[in-house]
Amino acid sequence: MPGKVKGSKQQRMVVVPHRPWRRVIFFLLVVSGIGASAMGGFGYGYYKMLTNSPVVYVQSDAINDEMESLRADNDELRRQITHMEQASIMDQRANQEVQAIIGSLRDRVVQLEQGIVYYRQVVSEETGDTGLIISRLDINATMDPDRYRYKLVMRQQDADGDTYLTGHVNVNLVGRQNEELMVFPLRELSEEQSELDIRLRFKFFQNIEGELVLPEGFRPERVQIAAMEDEPIEKTIDQDFSWVVDGE
Repeated sequence: MPGKVKGSKQQRMVVVPHRPWRRVIFFLLVVSGIGASAMGGFGYGYYKMLTNSPVVYVQSDAINDEMESLRADNDELRRQITHMEQASIMDQRANQEVQAIIGSLRDRVVQLEQGIVYYRQVVSEETGDTGLIISRLDINATMDPDRYRYKLVMRQQDADGDTYLTGHVNVNLVGRQNEELMVFPLRELSEEQSELDIRLRFKFFQNIEGELVLPEGFRPERVQIAAMEDEPIEKTIDQDFSWVVDGE
């Protein structure tokens, strides 16, 4: 067949019109699309930033407020700790001062007690022969073997006749009952005495007398007399008398 070449396969050729401006348009479209996508992404990011920024600001303000609150609490705790440390120091100082005052007062009490003992000795020496004295004690038997008459005479030594002596006296009987040591106040044995402290008030002397009845099985051994003068001087007397009965 005329025009046909044997021995190789031939590609069909296509005739395309030469249009270079299409490539330019395609390139511009691609560039424009990329630019539009970039602008759209930037706009969306900016929009998200604007919409989320108030939340960020709010969270930041809340954190700042919390930090300020914590700082205030920390300052308050530091102030309280400082106050407690100062109070503890003051308490320690106050305790030391109190202990020192107590020690000083104790020393003062000891000195005063020593002074009281000394002055009592001086007064006792000066008033031993004046003021209240026990003039006599008489005990007499009666027809009843357990009943006795007694008479105690208290006297004011160096009485001037114008000054009353006031005070009181206690009288006790000491003895054995069923081999046991017993003490009976006079008021339990004598109807004439109703008080444990027998009142004294006289210018020259005062008699304390009556009858006493011994408890069953009681054997008296001594009479114990304790007297105290309040005025015109202060004086005490402690004296024991053997149980001696007149007429036995």
